[in-house]
Amino acid sequence: MKDNENISVFIAEDEQPARELLIEYLLGRSELKLEGMAQTGQEALEKLSQKDYDLLFLDINLPVFSGIEVLEKLDRYPYLIFTTAYDKYAIKAFEIGVIDYLLKPFSRERFNQAVDKAILAIRENRGNLKGLHEIGLAIKENENHYIIPFDDVVYISSHSRHVVVHTEEKDFESATLLKNIESRLPENKFIRIHKQYVVNVKYISHFQYLIGGQYEIYLKDGDETALPVGRKFTTLLKSRLNI
Repeated sequence: MKDNENISVFIAEDEQPARELLIEYLLGRSELKLEGMAQTGQEALEKLSQKDYDLLFLDINLPVFSGIEVLEKLDRYPYLIFTTAYDKYAIKAFEIGVIDYLLKPFSRERFNQAVDKAILAIRENRGNLKGLHEIGLAIKENENHYIIPFDDVVYISSHSRHVVVHTEEKDFESATLLKNIESRLPENKFIRIHKQYVVNVKYISHFQYLIGGQYEIYLKDGDETALPVGRKFTTLLKSRLNI
């Protein structure tokens, strides 16, 4: 992008005061041009799918689809600045190509700081514009949203209608089904080994036969976790491990 070209902006914000504030601040920046708006996640998804924009101001807590769900459904998205009223949202924003993170209510000065960083990244054509599905797993734990890089996930376990995403640093619990999580994982990195477990292949240490025709796998994590292998998953696991 040339320095004299306008930067097209899309705002996805359901709260009128915050939306008006963004518009007011945006109009004060000659480099920016507002070209689209949405008040729900569904509307944002439809419009962002139809046209490319340079910069997206995205409220996390949108109706219908959350901001995170919008990103999950897009193949790619613009340079991104998150906005939210809740400082408890624990998002690894800068690991997924997000420019900045604005906590409402934000000042003109704070807005300009975020915009300055965005303009620099856009004009230098740097940053991660891949779809979220290529970068990490989005998880909601109570009111907190997490985006966990796939390489950080050791394994995922199912507990009734909840799953736990296990990483080296901590565990994340979410009210969803394992099959829903599995469908969002890259097949070349993960494998289902049991009706209750999906494992990151890179963390598998070894595979052991037990008496009675059962198998266990051992993981290269701090706990040296051992997990059972379901009978119907054994052949596929052996194939993936070249056994």
